[in-house]
Parts: sequence; C-alpha cells; structure tokens
Amino acid sequence: MLLLFLPKVSARCEYIFNLIFKDEFQIDYRTTTDIVEFQHYSQEKINYSNSKISQEFFIKATPLLFENQIIKQHIQVAQKHGTKVIFPNDNDDIGFDIFAATFYLISRYEEYLPFSPDQFGRFKAEDSLAFQNQFLTIPVVNIWINILKNSLKEKFPLIGIKSTAFNAIVTYDIDVAFKYNGRNIGRTVGSVLKDLSAFKIKDIQERINVLLRKQKDPWDTYHDLKKIILQNKLSSIFFFLLSDKSRHDRNLNYQQPIMKKLVNKIAMFSEIGIHPSFYSSTFPEKILIEKERLENLASAKITKSRQHYLKFSLPDTYISLVAAGITEDYSMGFSGKPGFRAGSCRPFYFYDLKNEKQIDLKIFPITFMESTLNISLNPNEALEKIFLLLEEVKNVDGTFISLWHNHTISKTDDYKEWKNIHEKMIQKMSGYLQ
Repeated sequence: MLLLFLPKVSARCEYIFNLIFKDEFQIDYRTTTDIVEFQHYSQEKINYSNSKISQEFFIKATPLLFENQIIKQHIQVAQKHGTKVIFPNDNDDIGFDIFAATFYLISRYEEYLPFSPDQFGRFKAEDSLAFQNQFLTIPVVNIWINILKNSLKEKFPLIGIKSTAFNAIVTYDIDVAFKYNGRNIGRTVGSVLKDLSAFKIKDIQERINVLLRKQKDPWDTYHDLKKIILQNKLSSIFFFLLSDKSRHDRNLNYQQPIMKKLVNKIAMFSEIGIHPSFYSSTFPEKILIEKERLENLASAKITKSRQHYLKFSLPDTYISLVAAGITEDYSMGFSGKPGFRAGSCRPFYFYDLKNEKQIDLKIFPITFMESTLNISLNPNEALEKIFLLLEEVKNVDGTFISLWHNHTISKTDDYKEWKNIHEKMIQKMSGYLQ
C-alpha cells in the first residue's frame, strides 16, 4: 500500500489523492501526518510537504491544497517533461506540484473568482488560464498524471498501477427535434408568414411537402444516426430539451405525440438524458420539472444531463442537478472554443469549492461542439481540428466526447458538409475502438 505523508489533512488533498490514486491508478493508499511513521515505512511512499525527509519520492507542496478559502492564485506556467505545467519548482522528483495543478484545473478554481461573463452569463474560454497559455486543446491533466505514473513506476517497479483504455461517446443535443413537424397550427402559420415576409418560397414549399408527407422532415436524421451508431457499436447519448418555450428555448412542445414517439424510438438504441433549459441555471427548479417530463415520455429514470448553451454556474447548477437526481453531467466544455475546459478528457467527480467537499456528480468533459467549429472554420479545417483533438485524447487513453445537433448532420444547404464530417469522425474514432 502506498503511504502519503502530508503536514496536515485537508478535504482538497483527500479529493485529489482519490482522483489520482484510487480512480486513475486503482491502487490502495493511505495518508499520515506522523513523520516517524513515514520514516519507518518500508514500502512505496510519497512525501507531499515543503521539504524532503530522506530517499522517498518527494513532491514539494504549494499552499493551495491546505487552504480553505478561494483567493486569486499566483499561477506560473513552465515547460517541463515536454508539456506545460503550473506550480513549477526545481527541488523535487517531478518538477511541479501535480496535486495542486490538477486540483486548480479540475475544480475550475478560476471560475469561482470574479470574471466578466459573455452575453449569456458564461465564463469565456478566452479568459481561461489554458487558453491564454496555449494549452486549452491539450489534456494536460491526463498528461501530468501519466508523468506521475511513469515516475512512480521507475522509483517503485512493483507498485501495480493499472492502465486505462481509450473510450469514445457520441452525443447529440436535440434542441429542436424537427424543422417542420410537431408544431401546432398557430406556430406553423406564424412560421409560414415569417418565411413569406423574407421571400423564402423554397422553405414554404418544403414545409408543405413535409406536412403532406411527400418528403421527409430535413431535421429527421434519427434513422441515419441509429444506423451509424449500431454499425460501429458506439456508445451514444441523446439529450432532449423539454423546456417551456422561451427566447432561448425553441424546442417543440413536449406534449406533442411526435415527441413521445421520438424519445422512445431513440431509447431503443441509445441512452438518453435531459437537456436543462437556458434558464435552468437561474431557476434550478426547472431541472427537476424538465427531467420528470422526459421520464414520463420514456417511462424510465433519467440520470444524465447537459446544460443548454453549456450554461451553468459553479457550484450552484451542479448542486441543483444532484438534488434533481442527476448523477452524470456532460456540460464541461466551452461553447466558444474546442478543447479541455477542466484540462482533462477523463470523467471525474466534481469538487464543490464553495462548500469544500466532493459531490455525487460525475463530470464527463466534452472535447468539442460542432457549432463552435462551424463558426470559425471551413469543413476541411474543422475535420482536421477534430482529428487533432481525437489524437490528443487517444494519446492519453482518455474519453473522446463529441457534441452534435440533429440539424447539423442533415442534408440542408447550410450543413451539407457536416454530415460527411460526422461520418469521417466516426470512422476514425471507430478504428481506435477496435
């Protein structure tokens, strides 16, 4: 059993030790503050303090994990082991405080500090330490953990650290299930009048053909998705937006029979989750209401979620999700930039900094959202970026989670190339899973 010496026990230390040694390395460990016990221990041991004791594995500690307040940290970024690290030093066995560095990114410490939100009240990717230091698209936390793993194996050849495996999950946000179907007469007439005023004659004709069942709704991409998911034996999740209609929530009415039919059709071949509405981060009671709507449609318990617009407040939204019975969340990503918001591409349990404790919510970080790439890159550039991100995740045996919408993989003029990008991504991803 691995023994860790530290000057005092803290909730932050316990959390990060569990994350690295228990969840990632799958090895037993215990901690001690007794220096005599540590000196006499004859098996693998790590000293996490300010000074070296003897010949043990030594990681020089910074104050962060022994604090119980949220204050602006002085963050220095350095190049070590061929990658960027934070909290560097030159007087231990690894060259930086990996425990504090991992905690700072995983906990999203910087998002608890004062910041200037975007137009929707979100923390901007551009304000993150990772973006400003050019490592947002690198899963540095997983790279750091691998550095520690290799260093410990070199020091303790019999330590028995377990290996991880690459995984991938394709996920889809169903903001608006169909382009034309599923609307009441009033909403349909209103849309037609709007198209008339904009001289969108082609759209009017297409709507009529769909409603007369002369052609398929262009956003009804579900049969194709079922086929490609099953053929490639992929893990998948569809997140349904079931809000009351608002300026930012334009979903179809959850009471429409077509929605119940769609939810149950997808639940036959994929996992499903709730897509809490734009205002759910302000009015948390909406999370439970919308989750129960999906449970009623699916006749099943729902435990997975992703926030609409990737809009959440830390730690309040996550606490509300747990209270509503959610155990897994897939919102950890930036809407404006692809990459690793928490520095990690592996699932982890969330640490509530405000209350200084781990909560029972597992975070599954997303790697990219297709609409982010669509805004700034042409299709070829987007595919290249996706492949680069996929390689980064594969290199650390992480979990590659892509975020798509049903309409972006349709055959409509606006998204013609994106259906092909989606298919090429799956082909590449599937090859890594075999």
